Amino acid sequence: MPRGKKECPKCSALCSSRALECECGFIFKNHKKTPKKPTYFRERQQFIKRMLNNQPSTNYKLDMITATKVFKRFENDADFLLKVKPPFKFDGSIKYFLTKDGLEYLDKKLREFYYKPKNSEKMVDHRLKFGEDILIEKRKTLRDFLDE
Repeated sequence: MPRGKKECPKCSALCSSRALECECGFIFKNHKKTPKKPTYFRERQQFIKRMLNNQPSTNYKLDMITATKVFKRFENDADFLLKVKPPFKFDGSIKYFLTKDGLEYLDKKLREFYYKPKNSEKMVDHRLKFGEDILIEKRKTLRDFLDE
């Protein structure tokens, strides 16, 4: 086959390599690579490592499955999951996050992570005056107090 040409599977004619369609009507598939979705593999490894406090995992496969489920539940929010701290010291596995309590803990931490308090700034005009002035004569010395 000549360089820069491709063969039509329908009519066996030679077409240019960039042609999208043959003269017979056959449409060539676009061979451009579509970008792959990120797998978050390194992020899951970092999540496991941080949760175990850099200790080795007793069952790495189970921990990776757990991390994958956690990432899937929180829609691969690596920004949050790479900053959340463990609730207590784990003993070789992070399967605590598959339990109801573990998921509630992560939900609570997610709400805390994205919490933004309401901005309630009040503009107070300090030049306005409300009420009457109360004038009290103040005693200046002990002598004035005793004389009274």
